[in-house]
Amino acid sequence: MNLRVLMVDDSPADRLAVRRALERDSDATWVLESVSSAEEALGRIATGHPDVLLVDYHLPGMTGLGLLRELHERHPGTAPAVVMLTGSGSERVAVDSMKAGAQDYLVKDAYSADRLRRSLRGAVDTVRMTRELEARRVRAERAERAAQEALAVRDELFALATHDLKGPLQIIALNAEVMRRQFPPGTLKPAQESRLEHIVRAAHRMSDLIDHFLQATRGQEQALRREPVDLRVLVRSKVHAMEASAKHRFVLSEQGDDLTGHWDARALERVLENLLGNAVKYSAPGTTVTVLLAEERAPPHDGVRLEVSDEGIGIPAEDLPHVFERFRRGRNVALDVSGSGVGLASARRMVELHGGTIHVESQEGRGTTFTVRLPRRGPEGAAEDSSLLTSR
Repeated sequence: MNLRVLMVDDSPADRLAVRRALERDSDATWVLESVSSAEEALGRIATGHPDVLLVDYHLPGMTGLGLLRELHERHPGTAPAVVMLTGSGSERVAVDSMKAGAQDYLVKDAYSADRLRRSLRGAVDTVRMTRELEARRVRAERAERAAQEALAVRDELFALATHDLKGPLQIIALNAEVMRRQFPPGTLKPAQESRLEHIVRAAHRMSDLIDHFLQATRGQEQALRREPVDLRVLVRSKVHAMEASAKHRFVLSEQGDDLTGHWDARALERVLENLLGNAVKYSAPGTTVTVLLAEERAPPHDGVRLEVSDEGIGIPAEDLPHVFERFRRGRNVALDVSGSGVGLASARRMVELHGGTIHVESQEGRGTTFTVRLPRRGPEGAAEDSSLLTSR
């Protein structure tokens, strides 16, 4: 290791003592230069940057403390390390030197050769570490600004995209309503009336989902609106809607008389749509999707259990720990199968805000079961109408 030292001292005896101390070092090579005044030191630093200055406080003309302050004024952030030499009983000078930016100080006629070398090395290491930390801080600030700018661009793009998506949905819903009203009462068959109603509801539902997606990407979601909900009615409605469009067999089982709770129906509807939609998406036509709705009264549970099982492709074991993470999809999912990777993350968030849990069991090639447990009311002490849905 080579270290360049500039000694600023007008005493030939002191310069000689320092030179001998550094020459005896067997672990490092020291390159020592000497000047006798602060003015000479500033000129030498301007032409060649030493690693460390060894400065006598009592100099002719500008003092060592004045040199230290001038050094940091001329070379902010790049000044070399400084060790100040003081006389005995000059603690005030030592304190002032450290406050002005010196890394260490030595008392003349009281330090050993080893203490001198350790002080010089420590000063150099301190400056290097300080500069590295500052460089890291600057890089972190730049990265944070870049990330904030990227998020602002993303939010703007999402806002434009959702606006463009909602336009066609509004046209679909409007035309379906117009078609339904153009026919005199009783002229439409029940199946036709039901399909038009499904079109209108699906368009409005998609519009709500687009709004939800935009809010989730911005980390802003709406408040839970808790109210008495019969989960049996909600599940039956969603299963019936899926049966009308999917080419799968649905089996709905219900256990227990009381399947009600104090929940946000809108949020649970999104959870159901995600779980049922995934069961259909990741299993072949003609296979069975089983939905179980059960009352749970045994401690520690007092609520309702919902299970959605399919006979689909399953989830690889290595992907199971990450299934509820945003933008994560199973590695066995075909490229032509659509999906954003945010549905299950959102479903887990909805369930947890209700004070519930969601769990998955799966075997690759044999199917998947999602189990949701919902307490009849929210977590103890939670506000009934103001629990905020904020993304993590």
